[in-house]
Amino acid sequence: MRRRPKKSFLRRLFGWKSLAVATGFLVLALGGYFLYLTVEVTQRFASRKWSIPSRVFSATVPVYPGQGISFAQMKKMLEERRYKEAVIEPLRAGEYRADRGKLTAHLREFQFPGHSLPAQRVQFEFQQNRITRIRGTEGDLAFLELEPLEIARLFGPQRESRLLINIRQAPTHLIDGVLAIEDHRFYEHWGVDWWGISRALWTDLLAHRVVQGGSTVTQQLVKNYFLVPERSVRRKLQEVAMAIVIEVLYRKREILEMYMNEIYMGQRGSVAIHGMGEAARYFFGRNVEDLTLAEAATLAGIIRAPNHYSPIEDPGPCRERRNTVLKRMLDLGKITSEEYEKARGEPLRLPETSLPVNVAPYFVDYVRQQLQDLYPPEVLESQGLSIYTTLHPELALAAENVLGEVLGELEKEFSKKTGDGEAQRLQVALIAVQPRTGAVLALVGGRDYTESSFNRALHAHRQPGSAIKPFIYLAALDRMTPVDRVEDAPISYPVNGKRWTPRNYDGKYHGHVSLRTALEESLNAASVQVAMNVGLDDLIASLRRLGIQSTIEPVPSIALGAFEVTPMELASAYAVLDNDGQKPFLLTLKEVVSERGEIKERRHVDLVSVATPAKSYLVTNLLEGAVDRGTGKVIRSMGIDFPCAGKTGTTSDYIDSWFAGYTTDLVVVVWVGYDDNRPTNLTGAQGAARVWARFFQRILPWIHPEPFRIPPGVVQRIVCAESGRLATNSCTQKRLEFFLSDLVPQELCPIHKK
Repeated sequence: MRRRPKKSFLRRLFGWKSLAVATGFLVLALGGYFLYLTVEVTQRFASRKWSIPSRVFSATVPVYPGQGISFAQMKKMLEERRYKEAVIEPLRAGEYRADRGKLTAHLREFQFPGHSLPAQRVQFEFQQNRITRIRGTEGDLAFLELEPLEIARLFGPQRESRLLINIRQAPTHLIDGVLAIEDHRFYEHWGVDWWGISRALWTDLLAHRVVQGGSTVTQQLVKNYFLVPERSVRRKLQEVAMAIVIEVLYRKREILEMYMNEIYMGQRGSVAIHGMGEAARYFFGRNVEDLTLAEAATLAGIIRAPNHYSPIEDPGPCRERRNTVLKRMLDLGKITSEEYEKARGEPLRLPETSLPVNVAPYFVDYVRQQLQDLYPPEVLESQGLSIYTTLHPELALAAENVLGEVLGELEKEFSKKTGDGEAQRLQVALIAVQPRTGAVLALVGGRDYTESSFNRALHAHRQPGSAIKPFIYLAALDRMTPVDRVEDAPISYPVNGKRWTPRNYDGKYHGHVSLRTALEESLNAASVQVAMNVGLDDLIASLRRLGIQSTIEPVPSIALGAFEVTPMELASAYAVLDNDGQKPFLLTLKEVVSERGEIKERRHVDLVSVATPAKSYLVTNLLEGAVDRGTGKVIRSMGIDFPCAGKTGTTSDYIDSWFAGYTTDLVVVVWVGYDDNRPTNLTGAQGAARVWARFFQRILPWIHPEPFRIPPGVVQRIVCAESGRLATNSCTQKRLEFFLSDLVPQELCPIHKK
C-alpha cells in the first residue's frame, strides 16, 4: 500500500490556504514597513535637517603697498585666519612661508554673494615696518583684500558645528581614503556588505576582540543621521533596512556626499565637529578642496575613533592611523609608492589658533540681538546662515588689547595716589564708527566679557559732561559766529524754584570770551550762557535730531551734560559732525545669506541731513582748536600728530571720564568709569583720552587722516586775535577764522582800526 506524503507542521496546522494568507500578510507588512522607511528617508533628506550653526564674519581687510604693516603684523593676521607656516614648496591654499623679510602666502578662495576673493599666491615685501610691494601670479598688485575673519558661531542646543560641502569639492584622495579604510566595496554593494560583515566577524573571532567593523558607509550614515545609539538586534535590522532603502532611492555620489557632511569627527570643547568641511577647517585651516594627500588620509583615519585619533589631543596615534590609511590606499592601487612614501613622511602641522578666533564678543552680542528681531532662534542655530558684518577685525583686536593695558595703568596710578592697595576694577566702553557709512568697525562694551556681558556701549546710561558741548555750539551757529562774545561769569538761573549757578572746572571766570575760547577751554559758565541764548526747547529739539533719544529735562545744566546718554548715542551724534551734517544709521549687519547663497537680508547706508556741512565744519574746526590748544591737547603729548578734532568730558565728582574724537575717516568715543558710580578721580583728559590716543596709535595702518575739507558756505577771514573783528594793518596779533557765508563780520577791529 502506497504511503501518503507526510504533511509539514505548518500545512497540518494551518493548511495551504492559511499559509498563503499568512505569507501575504508578511509580504504586505514588509512592504508597508519599507514604504514607511522610504517616506521617512525622503522626507528627512528633503528637509535637510542638519543642525548647521550660523557663522558670523567680519568685514574684509584691505592691504596695499605703502601701508604701515610690519612683517610681524602680517604674519599675525594670516595666523588669525588659520593660515599655517609651510616648510616646503609648493604652497597650498591656507599656507604661508617666511623668507628673508618676505612673506609668501597662498590665499584661500572666499565666496561672497555676487563675488568672491580668488585663491591666489601672493608675496609681501617689507621695509621699515611698511609693505613696499605685493606680487601676484600675474604681476604687482595695487590692492588686495584679506578674507573675513570668522568671529562667532550661533549654535543650537546640540552644539553641532558643520560646514556643508558638495561632493565635487571633495578631492579624489579624500574620497579614496575614506572608502579605502571604511568601505572599499562601496560601489559594489546595495547598502549592506554581507561579505564584509562575514570577514569582519571572522577577524574579530580570531583576535578575540573587535578589530574590524562590518558597517558600510551607508549603514554609518543611517546610524548617525536617523538612529539613536543602541546595541540591539531590532536596531541592527532597522539599520540594514534603511541602508537598503537609501541605496534604492539615491545615487552613490549622493550617499557619499551626505556621509561626508554628517560623519562625527570629534569635539572642540562643548562643540561637536561634524563633516569633512568643518574638520578640514578645524584641524588644518583649509577648505576641503585644498587638503593634501596626508591631510585627507588623516581625516579618513579619524572617523573610526575621533577623540582617540584627534591630531590635537595626541599626534602619535593619529600619525599611525594616517599611515594605516595610506597603506590601505596603496594596497588598493589608489596611490603610487612614491605618493605613499611622501605622504607617510609628512609631519602633522596644525594651525596655531583655534576657530573661530574669540573676537569682539560685545559686538557679536549686538549682532545676535538684531538677528533675533529678524529670525527665530531655531533658524539662527540650525540653518547655516552666513552673517556678514561691518566689524574691522584688526581695529577690534587693537581695541581689546589697548583697553586692558590702559585700564591696568590707570588703576595702578590710582592706587598709588590714594594709598588704596586693593585694585579697583574700572570699566570701559569704546565705539569706532566710519562716519560716511555709519559702519561700526569696533565696539567694546566692557573690560572683560567673561566677567560681565553687560554691554555698556549700548545700555549704560551715563552723563556725558562736557562731551555734549559741541552740540550746544552747533545749535548756536544759526545766530552766532566763532568770534562773538559770550559772558563767562557766575550767573544764577532759576531751576525748580531754586537758584543754580554753574561753576568752571578751575573755579575761575574769564568775563567776555569768544565762542571759540569758550568751547576750546570748555568753560561751563559761558557754555550755559550759549545754551540760554539758543533756548532750551530748541536745544533739546536739536539734540533729538542728532540721535540722542534719552530723557532730557529743559534745565540750564543740559549745556554741561547733566543728563544721561549711551556711548552709542554720543557716537551717532559725533558722526554727524564728521559727515557734513549727515546723520548715518549705525550699521553692524551688512548681509545675511542662506546656506544656498541666497541673500535673505541686506542693510544699506542710510543718511539723514540734520545740519548743514558748513555748520558741521565750523564745530569741527573749533574742536581742532580744543585738541591743539584746549582741554584735549593732552592727546598731542601722547604722539597724536595727525589732523583730528575732539572733546573731553568729565562729570561731577569725577564719576565719568569721556573722550570723543574723530579724523576724516573714523569717529571714536570712549567712556571710562565704575559701574556703581564711584568717583574715578579721572578727568576726561586723564582717563578716556589716554585710551583714545593709544587706540589710534595702534590702528594707524588702517586709517588715513587728512585735513578736514572746507565745504561750500564757509569763508575765511583774518581777524584780530584781541578783538575778534576783521584785522587791520595795525593789529599786532592776527589769526585765520572761519565763518558761515551769511554771518561774516563786517566791522574792522575797533581797537586797532586807527
